[in-house]
Amino acid sequence: MPAYKLLMHPANPHSAPVAADRLASHLTGLGLIGAPIRHPTLTLYSAGERLPELVTFLGCAPHIDLLPPDSPDALEAALAAGGLCHVRLTETGTLQFRTDRNAPLPRCPECRKPIHNWQQLLLDWQSDSEKLDWQCQACHHRGQLMQLNFRKSAGFGRIFLEIWGIYPSEAVPGDALLASLRTLTGCDWKTLYLRE
Repeated sequence: MPAYKLLMHPANPHSAPVAADRLASHLTGLGLIGAPIRHPTLTLYSAGERLPELVTFLGCAPHIDLLPPDSPDALEAALAAGGLCHVRLTETGTLQFRTDRNAPLPRCPECRKPIHNWQQLLLDWQSDSEKLDWQCQACHHRGQLMQLNFRKSAGFGRIFLEIWGIYPSEAVPGDALLASLRTLTGCDWKTLYLRE
């Protein structure tokens, strides 16, 4: 079953990636993540005690399930349902594209016109990682695929901080979390809302 999640990744996908274990140590010290959750195949972290301070939840009464079940069967059911709020760190050796299944058409950062051939551009890049350049057919602006504006529903990265169980736009990372990630990596981080 697809799960909702808030993803964060370095804004500059060409920046030197931080290793997942170093990021986990940093986030543990910050209080965003708690103890690892026992699972046979996945590396999961419980929500840390400061997660509600570091991530601002919006709306009158968002429902966030922060406590992992004790039994392995109940944990599997909670993970399959996608409602358990937990953290995963996904590190890849190469640049990856992550997108929501219902992502809107990306827009040119210059003229804001929709880029209708974005999927073909992405396929070209996936077959040849050097094909990052594109040109807007409306205003002829030249750029790289990472500059397309997907309105927080897609992005490129080599490491992703994933907070599961967060509905789209229900939470935003706070200034303290963003500043801490910027200090760790030397660049700003972007926020995405995905259902994968």
